[in-house]
Amino acid sequence: MGFAGSNTTSALIGWCVACIGAGSACTMFFAMVDDTVDFGEWKTGIRANGFLTAIGAAFCIQMGSGLGSFIVSMLLNSVGFDASHAVQSAISLTGIHLSFIWVPIIIYIISLILMVTYRKWERHEPVVQKELAEREVEAEEA
Repeated sequence: MGFAGSNTTSALIGWCVACIGAGSACTMFFAMVDDTVDFGEWKTGIRANGFLTAIGAAFCIQMGSGLGSFIVSMLLNSVGFDASHAVQSAISLTGIHLSFIWVPIIIYIISLILMVTYRKWERHEPVVQKELAEREVEAEEA
């Protein structure tokens, strides 16, 4: 969006791309929690759906929201942003630009790196599911 400037078409295209990326990241999280539940059961024999979903969905999302707000507030505070001023200084405007363009880009890059490294564990999921299914059949037969 920051690269589009006053070009409305480019801004809308950028916004759509950003929303698709954010939506993918949000849905990937829930798939990862499901894989974590399977892995936990495979490793320990305990299926902790509720616990892992509560920790992942409730606690971690709330912590991320709080941490994100904290980072932006500290950045704006460090550049002298004052919400009571109708006109901000040049350094404050730079801080606003960093907060809304570059900080999210950096966080998305970090998230992308984490998603790419997650693929190692994702490749292991079919093995986990197969062994869990075998255990379930064995338990039913016993």
